Amino acid sequence: MKVLLAAAVSLTVLSSLAVGRVLPEGKYVKMPFVKKGNSESSVLSKRSSGHENFVLANEQSFYSVELAIGTPSQNLTVLLDTGSADLWVPGKGNPYCGSVMDCDQYGVFDKSKSSTFKANKSSPFYAAYGDGTFAEGAFGQDKLKYNNLDLSGLPFAVANESNSTFGVLGIGLSTLEVTYSGKVAVMDKRSYEYDNFPLFLKHSGAIDATAYSLFLNDESQASGSILFGAVDHSKYEGQLYTIPLVNMYKSQGYQHPVAFDVTLQGLGLQTDKRNTTLTTTKFPALLDSGTTLTYLPSQAVALLAKSLNASYSKTLGYYEYTCPSSDNKTSIAFDFGGFRINAPLSDFTMQTSVGTCALALIPQAGNATAILGDSFLRNAYVVYDLDNYEISLAQAKYGKAKENIEAIKSTVPGATRAPSYNNTWSTYASVTSGGNIFTSMRISNGTTSTSTRSSRTRKTSTTSSAKSTHKSKRALQMAAVNSAAISSSTLGLLLLPSLVILTIFFS
Repeated sequence: MKVLLAAAVSLTVLSSLAVGRVLPEGKYVKMPFVKKGNSESSVLSKRSSGHENFVLANEQSFYSVELAIGTPSQNLTVLLDTGSADLWVPGKGNPYCGSVMDCDQYGVFDKSKSSTFKANKSSPFYAAYGDGTFAEGAFGQDKLKYNNLDLSGLPFAVANESNSTFGVLGIGLSTLEVTYSGKVAVMDKRSYEYDNFPLFLKHSGAIDATAYSLFLNDESQASGSILFGAVDHSKYEGQLYTIPLVNMYKSQGYQHPVAFDVTLQGLGLQTDKRNTTLTTTKFPALLDSGTTLTYLPSQAVALLAKSLNASYSKTLGYYEYTCPSSDNKTSIAFDFGGFRINAPLSDFTMQTSVGTCALALIPQAGNATAILGDSFLRNAYVVYDLDNYEISLAQAKYGKAKENIEAIKSTVPGATRAPSYNNTWSTYASVTSGGNIFTSMRISNGTTSTSTRSSRTRKTSTTSSAKSTHKSKRALQMAAVNSAAISSSTLGLLLLPSLVILTIFFS
């Protein structure tokens, strides 16, 4: 039984070209988002004591949208996040505001000043994140708008206490909602799902399919966009390939995938002179827009570092190597089984204060799920098909090409199954070198080649491409599905990769 129900509403999106439109054979909602900087976190400190720091050329950033809530409306900026499924906003009276952090930068919601706010008589909201941040409050409903898009009736939580300066608009699978995958919800067998943002759009008639396309855009650009219910064919080059989500929690009783985990089937390194396969070991990887950096198994990072002649610094906690030149065209090839997405090495490089560079790939020890954060995602056009538990990927295409939008009805238009669609990850294994991801491989532009590179032109920089984890809500990387590490007092789904340890307290 659902406790939180989305009210039936009439969405102005159907008559607003600024947000979306009706196509001849379907509907869509276009939501541009803005890259926000956080000046409080522009330095990565050493992992051990000392005075030396990593100084990032760019401030940490996150992708955000602005919402108007209540009567009269109050404006708040929230993080757009594929790695969670709930909408929550900071509330007025947070004891952390003022003395610990500035809460006015992104806005707070004062429900006492809204004449239309209604509290839901349901589970209180509590989310504790792996980076030490948390949000605690209660669910409710109110008038809610994004631009001209009326979202009134969409459940959201108001956090009365939180050490995060901004809220989150989670657009993940509904099984990732705190009311379904929280510790107490699972323990008491009282878990339930409600219509979160993607489902709300579908059930209110704004879109035909619970699916959306994410385009983060080039790093030099201040904005990107997300299309709910449609694909923009002008935003990618080559073939759009489909791969299945991996159900990492099947052994724990979950019938369908909970998060956007896919199978990464290999890694390679491409230069002007040669292609080098690093590994063809399969491992699970989470596609997460709420994480700025990319996390890979420690053995995979070590193989890449060796190819770059990088050495691990115990003092700094990262691999160091000679900074590549500004015109260096080396790229990392991510193999998804019959096609690859290429990402410039500069997107995984940060300059230290001592003039050398560090590899901005975070090693994950043990049986940890990889996280493909923004440093990877901005090189890909990603279609999240929540109805069919699939992901479609292609190489992102930058520039100002004319939009070519096609609505999603039941399957992703223009997409075809990847050659290794059925060759998915099943068990953890040590990442070893060997194999060849470049031999007779159909790459993202649909041709067969052993050395074809992406044809797009992009600005290369050794100092501006890497982002820190931005107090990322997705920093928690535990050994998910490692039953040996799950004690009787900690339920299996509490170890969701990238998101949080979620705890729900029922009244």
